[in-house]
Amino acid sequence: MPALSSYLFLGICSAWCLTALAANPASAAGVDETVSGENPIEAGAFRIDSLPLLRTGVQTHQFCSYDRAGDNFDWEYFPLYTDTNGECVIFDAMGPGCLYRHHMNVWHGLPVYQGVHIKYYFDDETTPRIDMDISTFFSTNNPLGIFQPPLAWDGTNRFRMFYHPMFFKKRLKVALSTEPGGPPTITEPWTGRNPKHPDGDRKHWHWYEYTYQTFTDDPGLDSWTPETGRRLMPELLAAWNIDNEQAAATQGSKAKSVVSQIKAGKTAMLWNVRKPGVITALHFQVTPANDVGALYDSWLKITFDGAASPQIEAPLGCFFGAYRTNLGGSFASLPLGWSNGAACCYFPMPFWSSATIQIENRGQAKVKVAARVDYKNSVTRYAQDHSGYLFASYHREDPRVEGRDYTYLEASNCSGQVVGHVTARWNTCMEEDERTYFDESETPAIIGEGFEDDHGMGWGLQNLTLPAFGATSAKRGEGDIYRWLLPDMYYFADGIKYGHQTYGPHSPSGYEGAYHVGTEESVTFWYGNLQPRIMQTDEIDVGNLSSEQSHAYQAEGDVLRTNGNWWYDGVYNNVLFKTPAIADDGVSFTNSSTFTVAISPDNQGVCLRRRSDKANNRQEARVYVDGQLVTERPWYSVDYEKTYRDIRWFDSDFNVPAKYTRGKSRINIRIEFVSSATGRWDEYHYCVFSYSNPVEKPAIKQKSII
Repeated sequence: MPALSSYLFLGICSAWCLTALAANPASAAGVDETVSGENPIEAGAFRIDSLPLLRTGVQTHQFCSYDRAGDNFDWEYFPLYTDTNGECVIFDAMGPGCLYRHHMNVWHGLPVYQGVHIKYYFDDETTPRIDMDISTFFSTNNPLGIFQPPLAWDGTNRFRMFYHPMFFKKRLKVALSTEPGGPPTITEPWTGRNPKHPDGDRKHWHWYEYTYQTFTDDPGLDSWTPETGRRLMPELLAAWNIDNEQAAATQGSKAKSVVSQIKAGKTAMLWNVRKPGVITALHFQVTPANDVGALYDSWLKITFDGAASPQIEAPLGCFFGAYRTNLGGSFASLPLGWSNGAACCYFPMPFWSSATIQIENRGQAKVKVAARVDYKNSVTRYAQDHSGYLFASYHREDPRVEGRDYTYLEASNCSGQVVGHVTARWNTCMEEDERTYFDESETPAIIGEGFEDDHGMGWGLQNLTLPAFGATSAKRGEGDIYRWLLPDMYYFADGIKYGHQTYGPHSPSGYEGAYHVGTEESVTFWYGNLQPRIMQTDEIDVGNLSSEQSHAYQAEGDVLRTNGNWWYDGVYNNVLFKTPAIADDGVSFTNSSTFTVAISPDNQGVCLRRRSDKANNRQEARVYVDGQLVTERPWYSVDYEKTYRDIRWFDSDFNVPAKYTRGKSRINIRIEFVSSATGRWDEYHYCVFSYSNPVEKPAIKQKSII
């Protein structure tokens, strides 16, 4: 295979795709090859070179104003609850945690946002550390200096959003001084047509999404202050400077250039190395240029460390985010870029014994592929015990299936962190909420309130390209779209279902006949391993006397035996298509409960998952393990203050640090009730999981719906 001495395609590749060719060492000053220096929660979470570093004890969540009745009238469900001082609470989480993504949409309808202040309360302080007019806060006029492109984007009257890490040690509450436009005027889900909705008068056209993470162990940081924000901004802005970050990522790399003519039905080996290293960048050009068949019949296959199947396997065009029906579009983001037929990728790809890069021609005609691999022979930056392989999972549905979520990634018996996706859509709508489940929980940890909002925008997709999100060929709900979960990665220990609703002619309620199911294809990027990091070691069926007795279960105070026959929110909420309710017995009490459960002696911490009644909002309790109070946080769950259509079941996880459980095979748990909306704590079922180092299980199972 001849070396690409002239490498002609570089002449048409735009400058942002080629910075690494002549990287100035000064541009990467301060970036050490082994440790970049930033902590992984604040500035370090924004860097692409940190993506392969696997983190444990991190959970990702989102507060969002989605329709709790399962329809698409999101404006009815704006506040989580109204506080005792009359403020409209939209975010309320116990620490230690960090809020990253602040997305707001209150400016599109009538000017009901005027005079509304947004307030950030840290650690149960009575005075907010931020108290500012909402329009000023979400603008470059913000005196704190934290709303700055490219970390922020002002979509004027459509949306405004920014990324900024706000660590909270004990608690963070975000509230508005009042709900824009006042509270909704109806108390039951609206079942009529959308144009006739009583609150559809532009007075309640407002939504939000706030994405955050919580940490099992206290990382030792202090809660955010305005001074913290000012100190962090230079590092954050540098991390999202595309040219400089890509140059830093490839600094010190070697390069291998190849050209290959690949006949129909054949596979060509572009690169094959038998020693440890890191691929720091890929550059590709396929001939015939801008030919759909050449780009999408040519499959990229990358295999690390002799795996039985490639970790990366996808059509070249899809992998690099090109749009089948408009190959002339272009975008530049932190890890991927496409322009005039030239493609680049800056996802770090560590390996510890070998790596191969192949192109398989699944088409009917010969293709010519020109490629360059930037790599380092040292893998010191990424210790194998604490780093993951890059996976790229391709999925396509043509057509999609109404009422069944389109899944970017559905995998089990594996662990890792999703870092984002590119997706191409045709004849699809923007009214499709994200729904993402972690580790077999029945409750989505992430629910969105519109496809465009879930991708950083509002009131339809827009043609814009930013470091972490963007779209080309955008038209309402279709186009070529990307979103990188940087810094808000999705962590999973045993499996993930990452996707969004699929609407069609029968949905959503009030919009019947307005939408088509359409076609979608995507590539999801994630780092991880094909082994889980968690296993279930016990469960208690509260309400079942035999299960209670075998776990020495006792409840104290005013104890009531209760039962429910309800649905979970999400895919099986019984709204679009009928699904059976889940019947369960349980207990509610005013004092405490105790029980003993089995765990693994080799555990690296424990997770308690509790089924509860969402209608009993803001349940808080202290948790004791063998008589010792877990001081890192209380157990606290909060959602919208009302429930509808018996969508009431809610799975809530509580993660216990390893210092309370290490070396033990059984632990005694005491749940001490603090407060809730009804003055009681309820529990119907407990599952107990032990975290561990990856344990061999069957290979990854990726479910596809074709």
